[in-house]
Amino acid sequence: MAIITLTTDFGTRDGYVGAVKGVLARRAVDSVLVDIAHDIPPGDIAHAAWVVATSANEFPYGTIHIVVVDPGVGGARRGVIISALGQWYVGPDNGVFAYVADRRSTAWAIESPHLLASASRTFHGRDVFAPIAASLSRGEDPASWGSATQLTGELPWGSRPEREGRVVHIDRFGNLVTDLPRSEAGSSVTIAGRTLALVGTYEDAAAGELLAYIGSAKTVEIAVRDGRADRALEAPRGTIIRPSGAAGPYR
Repeated sequence: MAIITLTTDFGTRDGYVGAVKGVLARRAVDSVLVDIAHDIPPGDIAHAAWVVATSANEFPYGTIHIVVVDPGVGGARRGVIISALGQWYVGPDNGVFAYVADRRSTAWAIESPHLLASASRTFHGRDVFAPIAASLSRGEDPASWGSATQLTGELPWGSRPEREGRVVHIDRFGNLVTDLPRSEAGSSVTIAGRTLALVGTYEDAAAGELLAYIGSAKTVEIAVRDGRADRALEAPRGTIIRPSGAAGPYR
């Protein structure tokens, strides 16, 4: 029995999620469908990439992840199938799999003339990605849909230089999630002109105080205890964070 997850920017007020699930219910009868998120901001590739990167690996070996945040649907961007560390991914090659590409991945371009010719040019989630996910759930060869390829989609800020990171996600609490890993962070970091010593958790700071800590994704996060770091620092996604090598002003 396969698990198939869905991550989209479709929301739930329209019939788009239901249509994708309907295809999967017909073609992957024995599969378990799991909704990861459908409230990705419309067209927000970077947001989707982080959601997928921080949730997919918690699923069992062989799980199939459909990701449909696809502002270029029907255009020049390719659809892809990816195998990475025992997980399958199906979706557009537009950057939503940028973190997956670092995980010893193998990719295939979706090139099937019959499938693409019959698909709606505005709804590849239903007509392309769902049927392919169903075929993977039956153990079919991904190469039957196209040839091996390399991923080309990137995040807006490109790849991460060593010993430097970016704010890659702002969660619903206003925390700034970065891609600077614990192994490179040292004891303090500098972001938006502020130097912060790394602490263990929120209780290590006073109410209203900025703090830096290692989050659940094992990267540096910036928060304000009982507040919002995104407002306090006015630091959008893409803001640079670096190890400072100096003691920060906070506990």
